Amino acid sequence: MLGASRATSTREYQLLDTGTITSTGSQSYTIPAGTLYLEIEVWGAGGGGGAGGTYSGRGPTAYQGGGGGGGGAYCKHKYQPSDMQVNDTLNFTVGAGGAGSASGGGSNAGANGAATTLDTHMSGASTIASFSVSAGGAEGNLSGFAIGWGTDGDGGTAANGNITNTDGADGGARPSSSPHSGQNGVAGGAGANGGAGGAGGTIQDGGNGTVPGGGGGGGKSNCHGFACPHAGVGYGGDGADGKVIVKAYG
Repeated sequence: MLGASRATSTREYQLLDTGTITSTGSQSYTIPAGTLYLEIEVWGAGGGGGAGGTYSGRGPTAYQGGGGGGGGAYCKHKYQPSDMQVNDTLNFTVGAGGAGSASGGGSNAGANGAATTLDTHMSGASTIASFSVSAGGAEGNLSGFAIGWGTDGDGGTAANGNITNTDGADGGARPSSSPHSGQNGVAGGAGANGGAGGAGGTIQDGGNGTVPGGGGGGGKSNCHGFACPHAGVGYGGDGADGKVIVKAYG
């Protein structure tokens, strides 16, 4: 006599809730009733672009466009604990984008973007789990005539997502030449699975990165033929903030 075969599960999980967090700093998501597992996506913030720069030496004034900031990283993580309760919280730190450089001609760079991290699962005041899931923020890029010719703003690094880890794109490197005419800024890097990098400045300032995680574009070296509000150079664009999306399934 043949033994009875085991029934095959046909259970299909349903999406119960989607939470989107775009505010920076310490944030939380409240787990709804009936949740069996969560899919969590985190994006790091983009770096700021460099300003254009000018240099006056023995010859004619030389100009150099600013470099683009890097894009933030991306992680996707599935979390399915055995002791998840309604109104437990997941706690995050959401990274802020780096400000673009407002000073060219020296070593000033756009500011780095901050990482976005999944930090803890809490039940009231008790910590159920701590995490090391991190979508790294990106580096800002250098201004015109800063030290480090050709240096780009490095994209952020992803770590410890158990589904996906994708690093952000590097920002465009500053050109190594310094022409005696206006030079455009360089575009910022795209956020991984996220926002576009800001355009390099072609009239004055570099463009801001797009949320989530786009790097700021570099500023133009000078504003030939246009009113230039920043003493002859374009400022770097700002990097975009990070972001979190949580999907609860039951």
